[in-house]
This record gives sequence, structure tokens and C-alpha cells, in this order.
Amino acid sequence: MTKKVIVVLVAAVVGAGVGAMLGYGPLLRYKTDGVLSMEIGTTEYKRFSELANDASTLRQFVDLYPPAGVDSKGFSQLAAVVAEGQWHKPVPRVSKADTKELPDILLQMEQDREKAPDEGRKVTVPAYLGLRLTHTAADPVEAANIAAWLGGYVKDVATREAVRDQVARWKLENSQFSDRARERKLKHEFTIEQAQTRAAALKKIVTSYPELARRDGSQVVDVRKDNEKFISPQAQLVGAESEIIEIRQKVRKLDRELEQQAFTQVLLGDVEAALKQARSGNESVLKLSAVIAEFDKKVKTEAERERLLSLAADLSQISGRFLTQAQFIAKPSVPSSPERPGPLFVIALGALLSALAAAAFVWRKLIIKMLWQDDENQV
Repeated sequence: MTKKVIVVLVAAVVGAGVGAMLGYGPLLRYKTDGVLSMEIGTTEYKRFSELANDASTLRQFVDLYPPAGVDSKGFSQLAAVVAEGQWHKPVPRVSKADTKELPDILLQMEQDREKAPDEGRKVTVPAYLGLRLTHTAADPVEAANIAAWLGGYVKDVATREAVRDQVARWKLENSQFSDRARERKLKHEFTIEQAQTRAAALKKIVTSYPELARRDGSQVVDVRKDNEKFISPQAQLVGAESEIIEIRQKVRKLDRELEQQAFTQVLLGDVEAALKQARSGNESVLKLSAVIAEFDKKVKTEAERERLLSLAADLSQISGRFLTQAQFIAKPSVPSSPERPGPLFVIALGALLSALAAAAFVWRKLIIKMLWQDDENQV
């Protein structure tokens, strides 16, 4: 065996060694995924994903719930992966394959059935059934554990954003009601005043002409401004007094809503303070629940209790949707084989490339000579 062949063989062995170091080192990657059941719309997914991909959001969650076995270097790698945003994909309710395999009429029937589950009530059906979460790591167990941890991370981010959005809507609704309620009350009071004035004038007319009251025995169904002049004074009097009763009922309802608004305004101050202190989605639910429980002790009227129960129901719906119902329907499993290219392929490739490089070097003169001869023959 010549020295040149030995050089090539040695180079192949060295290349195989380098390939082994790479194949069983940095290039050894195990990939796993799981499907987290979480019904969300397209807008919600965009909002949640932007927050989940943010490094500061990740850091805050890691400080509270650190993934097992991940050091500072591992966290840096995890943060880089999360920031890329490729670790989550939405699972559509109706996929492209479904639209190809099922006739349009069957798809429409299925969607109609989902939109009217009970009592014929129309509901909004979210576009996505959940999220597919993926993670790749050098260790198969670590890949599965981190993918499962990412599921908890997504649930917490969704809960925190949903709570923040709900509190913002509470504030907006309360503010808008406060701006319009007093105006509505003034209008109701003015309408009552007009009806009372009209009723007093009609009573005088009826008293002055008693024979009209004896002759009028018709039933009053509806007295409107456009037809009252064709109706007897007695019927108009009944209509005016009925209007006063109806408007006063509206005023009482408005007073009740104003009472609820004032109660909610005080409660929202404590809610905002608690929300600022919360560092996670789960903690935000707990802190707001504590505020509601504390205000339950301060309730004085049924109107306040009704409003408090409504706020508690909104919060409970968020907790149930994103913390309780959101679960892995396909848990991330420990992968049995690494991603391609596998270690053996990397070893073989390293040996081949090193052998070719060594052969090209040791036989470089022969190769150059052959190339020159080939050029001369072409000339």
C-alpha cells in the first residue's frame, strides 16, 4: 500500500472522527411536538403569539416557573428559539385537506351545527382548535419536557392577556355608561314633567265636561303623539298617566345601574392595582378573584351583588377557558430517533469529504497534468 493511499485512509478516519464529534454533538437534534387544545380566533392568536414571542415575557415566566435542567446558556438558546416564533403553529378548525375531501354541503352543515349547539343560539366559532407546539434539543427527554413547558407558557400568556383585555373593557363600559347615564336621567325627568303637566290639564278638561267621561267606554290600547287628538280627553289622561308610570320605571332602572356603576368604579381601582402587581396569568386571576372576594364583604344592595357576580363570571370564564380547558390532546413524546441527518450520515459524509480532499491533495500533480492534456486536446 503506497504512502498516498495511507494518507487518504488516514484523512478518511480523521474526517469520520470529526463527523462523529459533530454528529453526536452540535448536529445531534431531537424534535418533538404536541397539540394544545385552545379554541381561539385569528385576532387572539396574533395578539397572544406576539406576546409569547417577546423575550421579556419569557423572562418573566421563567423567573416564576423555570424549566427543569435549563441553565443560563440553555435559557439563551431557548429565548432565541422563542423569539423566532417558529415553535407554535395554529391548528385550523377546517384544514385544506378537509375542504378537498368533503363536499361543500357537508362542511356547511357541520359549521351550522357548531354555530347553534343549544336552544338555536348563534355563537361565534373560533377559527383555530388549538396550537401545535414544537421543540428541538440535543437530548430527547429535554425536547419533550421543554415542549410541555411551552404549553404552560402559552396558557399563562393567553390568560394574562385575556384578563388585561377584560379589565380594559370593564373600564370602557363603565366610563361610557357614566357619560351617558346622567343625560338619560335628565331626559326621563323632563318627559315625566311634560306628562304630568299634560295629565293635570286633561283632568281639568274631564272635570269640566263630565258627560264626556260617561259616554267614553272604549278601551285604550296605545296613545301616541300623532293620534292623541282623535282620542277623547279621558283616554288621553289614561295614556299620560301610563306614560308617567313607564318612564318612572325606566328612571328606577337607571338609578339601579348608576348604583352599580359607582360600585364598579371603586372596585376597578383595586382591580387595576392588583393587575399591576401580578407577574403571570395565573397570578392575575388569583389577585382579581381576591379583590372580588373582598368586595363581596362590602356589598350593601342586591344591585351591587348582581354587578359583582357578573364580574366574577367574566373572570371565571377566562380562567376556565385558558387554564382549565386548555390541555394537551397530544402530549409531546420523547423522540426515539434524531432528526435527519443522523450521526451515522454525518460520520460517513465527514469521512468521504476528508478522503476526497486528501486524494485531491496527494494526487494534485496528476490531476493538474490531466487537466492540461484535456485542454490541449480540445485546442
